[in-house]
Amino acid sequence: MRYNTLGIHMTNTCQLSCDHCITDSSPTASGDLEWAQIEAAIRAAASHVDGVCVTGGEALIRRSRTLRTIRLTRELGLISSLVTNGYWARREAFAQRTLDELVTAGLHKMAVSYDTYHERFLGPEVYARLLALGTDTDIVIKLQYCGDGRDEAYRNAVALASRYGVELDRAEVLPFGRGSALVPAGVPAVDEVPNGPCGVVVRPVLTPENELFTCCGPARGSHPHSPLRLEITTTSDVGSALGEAEADPILNVIHSHGPRRLFDYLDPSTRDRITGRLRDPSLCSMCRAITDDPDAVAELTRALDPQRLRLIALSAVLHDAREDQKRRSAS
Repeated sequence: MRYNTLGIHMTNTCQLSCDHCITDSSPTASGDLEWAQIEAAIRAAASHVDGVCVTGGEALIRRSRTLRTIRLTRELGLISSLVTNGYWARREAFAQRTLDELVTAGLHKMAVSYDTYHERFLGPEVYARLLALGTDTDIVIKLQYCGDGRDEAYRNAVALASRYGVELDRAEVLPFGRGSALVPAGVPAVDEVPNGPCGVVVRPVLTPENELFTCCGPARGSHPHSPLRLEITTTSDVGSALGEAEADPILNVIHSHGPRRLFDYLDPSTRDRITGRLRDPSLCSMCRAITDDPDAVAELTRALDPQRLRLIALSAVLHDAREDQKRRSAS
């Protein structure tokens, strides 16, 4: 299994308090990564990842550290990316200054969160300004929408993406963080969970709490012994922790086949227990229901250990195929 990006969760603080926030970020949320922690983590992880993504909270609240992180990423020959709520585009002069600083630092990609929650605080005109200025740079920009696609914000996001020629990603609200309050009551059927590979398990994230997860959002808050939670003492341990997790058969199955395949390896009684813990019919809910269950993890470890080498090889082939597809799309 090859990692795509190391997420640097710069801060838990954010100007916004979105109802669906998976990290519970808000103006009153506390917790930051310091520069020494960030530098140690990136240098340790550099041989295991293709890039570094600066996220939060709102990373640009910690502007100096964010720019420094992007510069280090460039110096190490990795792809740099940023997830932002776009608040800094409220005024044109400040938006231009911010973009100039990001370009100078060497930012490659920017994902701008845009949905009914963000639009409520900032308004579509802020995002139009950001895109108008940002698409004149070499930064690859995309909009990230979270929701069911039936609201006005989605229609506005589609219009903005079309107008400025940027990609629009759409994701469902997940039942974690504050988003758990938005999930309808009831236990979904296993057959409703998609049967496919997970591309998020190769996007580890380091949090201000000095925790390292092999997935960039839904893993936060996972069981202390979950395979999604990678053990580190200091951030200089990030590289060795990622290296060890690369060979984990459970993570490789999630990457190459998805959590539904893990479910198929479990005994009937364990399946019943996991089914009763599903929060919604998402891959992430299935993954957490399984990996948060120590007995299920032990059962899977016994079942998958004989296939360890085959699963690692399969994940490598899948990674190469995805990279080839990206290159073909880019050309």
